[in-house]
Amino acid sequence: MARALPPLHLFSVFEAAARLQSFKLASAELFITPSAVSHQIKALEEFVGFDLFTRRTRGVDLNSAGKMYLQYIQQSLQLLEQGTKKVKGKFSSPALKISTFPTMATNVIIPKLNDFQNAHNGIEIRIETGMTTADLRYEDFDIAIRVGGGKWDGVEAEKLINIDIAALCSKDFQQKHKLKSITQLSDVALIDLANMEQVWSTWMKYFGYDDFKVEHNLSFSGYDSALTAAEQGLGLTLAMLPVEANLIQRGLLVDPFNLTAPYPQSLYAVYRKVDKERHEIHCFIDWLKQSLLST
Repeated sequence: MARALPPLHLFSVFEAAARLQSFKLASAELFITPSAVSHQIKALEEFVGFDLFTRRTRGVDLNSAGKMYLQYIQQSLQLLEQGTKKVKGKFSSPALKISTFPTMATNVIIPKLNDFQNAHNGIEIRIETGMTTADLRYEDFDIAIRVGGGKWDGVEAEKLINIDIAALCSKDFQQKHKLKSITQLSDVALIDLANMEQVWSTWMKYFGYDDFKVEHNLSFSGYDSALTAAEQGLGLTLAMLPVEANLIQRGLLVDPFNLTAPYPQSLYAVYRKVDKERHEIHCFIDWLKQSLLST
């Protein structure tokens, strides 16, 4: 028995136009002309037998029927999207889309990724970097690498490793200032992170210097920018180990004091609760743990 439904592509057009409250914006999102959006909305309205929008000189508004219909269509499209993901996950080649911060990708994952691919050549890896924390409830990632306390709503969090903090700089900077003791920090340029107040004072306090005063010469909003500045010889920066150990091994940075302080937060791999039994996720996490331990 045939279902009494309009052509299914009309649902996507209607949902975009209703969500954006604009045929023009919907056309840009869907890569079709505004005229095509208008004609397809009209076709949907003819099928249901009543208007779904109130047309105005400068745009459109959903009427009460349109608002009610939008709820059903969004729920249906969401269900179709979830079903598609589950079927693809079960029957297509395993693939993992991973969200992480830039230096984690550059200094830990990528240098050893060939080892993972050799051991698990059937699992495709896709990495996306950024400093914003991915929300797995709404974003299309399988795993997010996060620094935190391990408690996030609606997800599973598996600790990868504890983090230590070290003061790093370029070899030229170390030699120029003859750095041997952290008591010299008052006399050299320190690189700070704008979103982490008193980070140097906190680090020094761990070693017993409670009254250490800092006058920062440079401040960056991004952690990776601070590391780059240190590589360029602009000062000392605080860095996470073992995440940045690769920079030391490659000679891009040095640890002049050979001192580390424990960071109150740790490194975690986070994934959706519904993915708890996915074999490829646990393969990657187990490999990443070993990679960090051997760094």
